[in-house]
Amino acid sequence: MRIPLNVMFGLLLLVPVFNRNELSRVEAASEKQSITANTRPQQDKRDEQAQQDKRDEQAQQAEREAYVKSIQAKLDEYDKKLDVLEASASTLSGAQKDDFKKMIEQLRLQQKSIASRLNYVKNASPDAFSLIKADADSALAKLESSYQDVSSKRSETTLPSPSKNQQK
Repeated sequence: MRIPLNVMFGLLLLVPVFNRNELSRVEAASEKQSITANTRPQQDKRDEQAQQDKRDEQAQQAEREAYVKSIQAKLDEYDKKLDVLEASASTLSGAQKDDFKKMIEQLRLQQKSIASRLNYVKNASPDAFSLIKADADSALAKLESSYQDVSSKRSETTLPSPSKNQQK
């Protein structure tokens, strides 16, 4: 009789253990649901942020492409202007002609420098883009100023000098 009584007490001890395991399973399941409920809005927010970042990146890329096209158009315009200057300089002779050829060559070098900077602009990171853009804009302004100087010097040399009779 001792053995069946021992078996019965042993079984009674196991009943609370099974109840505890089931209770902990229920708690774990509800905790998992609450974690899932809490992370879903966070995940949605992260997804939304990733989409916004992608849209921002596309907008920056479009801005960069538009900028490169506008600068390239300006450089093409200067190429034509420099061709006109070269043609007008060919009417000069001697030292004046050589001086103008050198000045025009300097303008072409400035133009090539800006064109090479455009390659950097195309591949620049968003942070570097603003710096490189400012540098390219500055170089373009210098090219414009230099062109105006050379153009005005060319105009001065083509003006007829007043004769001695007209000065009196």
